[in-house]
Amino acid sequence: MRQVKAKVAAALTYLKKHQAIIMERLVFISIFLVIAIPLTILFIKTYEQSTALEEKKVEERIDSAYESLRLRLSSDFNLENSRSYKDYGILNSITVIGGNSRLFSEFFSFPDSSGPYCDFDSLYRQCRKGLLGHFQISHSGELLTPFYPDTSTGIGKSMWDNFSFDDQEQRKKTRDLIQYLLIKLDIRNGLPKRTVQTVDSTEAIDQLYDEIPDLQIPTRVELTSEEEALTYMAETAKNDTTVAPDIPIFTGNNTNVNISDLKIRMTTDYIVFFRTIYIGMLPIVQGFVVDKNIYLNYMTQEEQIAYAKLPYAIELVYEDNVLLTIGKKNAEYELRTKRPLPPPYDKIIFKMYSAEVSGSADLTILFSGLILLIVIAVCLITIYRFTQSKVALAAKRQDFVSAITHELKTPLTAIKMYAELLQNSWVASEEKKQRYYGQIASEADRLSRLIQNVLNLSKLDGNRWNVQLRKERPKAVLDDFVATYSRNIEKQGFELTVSTDTDADNVALLIDRDAVMQILMNLVDNSLKFSKNASYKMISIELRVNNGDMYLAVRDYGPGIPASEMKKVFQEFYRVENEMTRSTSGTGIGLSMVKKLCTLTNMKIEIENAGPGLRTKIHFPPLDIY
Repeated sequence: MRQVKAKVAAALTYLKKHQAIIMERLVFISIFLVIAIPLTILFIKTYEQSTALEEKKVEERIDSAYESLRLRLSSDFNLENSRSYKDYGILNSITVIGGNSRLFSEFFSFPDSSGPYCDFDSLYRQCRKGLLGHFQISHSGELLTPFYPDTSTGIGKSMWDNFSFDDQEQRKKTRDLIQYLLIKLDIRNGLPKRTVQTVDSTEAIDQLYDEIPDLQIPTRVELTSEEEALTYMAETAKNDTTVAPDIPIFTGNNTNVNISDLKIRMTTDYIVFFRTIYIGMLPIVQGFVVDKNIYLNYMTQEEQIAYAKLPYAIELVYEDNVLLTIGKKNAEYELRTKRPLPPPYDKIIFKMYSAEVSGSADLTILFSGLILLIVIAVCLITIYRFTQSKVALAAKRQDFVSAITHELKTPLTAIKMYAELLQNSWVASEEKKQRYYGQIASEADRLSRLIQNVLNLSKLDGNRWNVQLRKERPKAVLDDFVATYSRNIEKQGFELTVSTDTDADNVALLIDRDAVMQILMNLVDNSLKFSKNASYKMISIELRVNNGDMYLAVRDYGPGIPASEMKKVFQEFYRVENEMTRSTSGTGIGLSMVKKLCTLTNMKIEIENAGPGLRTKIHFPPLDIY
């Protein structure tokens, strides 16, 4: 309990003693917080907005990439989806002046799957990279390919009889590949073996969809003439029991051909596009096959160029299998979006990855904010320290005034007292009279030195010290000081010892004699004041030469100076003791003046605890410059 009370009392004492300093620090901390908190909030909001902006840019880029790919795929799909059913046959019938004319379908040409398929004679000019070929599945389930006609039909046999195909083997291999893919993907057609009763019966059409799963619901209608339909049907004109021969397919001069949208199915390497058309009630499956890698690379070539060096990656995924990767996907990338492509590609998932949003702008904002807060803190600390130094200087000046008042009053009081004793003839003994005269002279000398110190400090602060550098022997200056000041040292009960190196006797340097004398006087006065209670009362002065360095050293055997105060003793008006409780006289300007005199006359000062006592060294300019 006593320890707690002691700690509390000590804390209260500390707070009371340092109340002003604590209040000043709290004021500056409050100023910093008032500035820093709003700035911090501002920078955080700016950072969040910048991050949101970067996030928005990423989203815009993702939307742009998806939309660009969607439009390109949709454009390609719409071009093929809008194609007439007649293009899938070997011959097309077109209206000319005076009747109709039959031309080869553009699909009769065999495409090069490694390059874009182009037929510049086609009414529907188109280039599709990776195209293998087009196909049809007749109402009886037979595969028909316009680039490899069926020899069992009249027109097909005629084509083989009248044309020579250099790439016949390649055409057959492609047809067999398409056959294989259709079987593998279960894309089929075929009417049930029965007679259709009513051509326009909705019930019969619905039943047809149920019985043949691959048949698709029509989405558009194409008007065709009997001549166009017969030309298209020429390849499939076989005797077939799936449809009663007495049921007409066409009524009148025109009929509607119902056409569904294209759909797709995929294998590892190929994509099959297919649709169903209905001529009357005859369903026919039409479609084409493309090489998946060639086709997708061709369709995404803009994205591959755009994202080759950007921190993004795009994946096209089908049933958990990656079909294509655009850009370089790093392990640090995160999934930003996952969307299906538009029909009929809706089973293909568009995925886009990017690095985590942390733009350089964000780092710049944070770095700038941190720098600004540091600058504000440094400025406030600088202002605080400057203010503290001014306050401390003012306090020291106040202490100096108190000290100088005390120092002036003491000798003046003594002089006045001795003078009154002598003036009133209160001293009968001649011996006492002489002693009082000596005291008056001593106090007058003390007062004179004090006033001279103040005047010298004023000169030094005002750069009015008249530096007179002359070639002098430090040994001679030391001898003059000893002759002048040794009596004062002895009167205060101290012994003075002086030792010099033999090498120093004849060394002459450019020095200011008055400055050296003033320095020695202040150093000896300090030693006398602070070692007056020492058990060994001696002042030692040394003049040494060591490896081109010549110095004067003044040592006493007093208490020395605490290590924490070593750098402070050269400050103006600084005293190790508290002004209110000090036990020694002085004004706190002695060592400050010594430091300034040394700097002004190209000398250096060094202090160290000698254990016991304090040693102060004054280093003259180096000998090797003379």
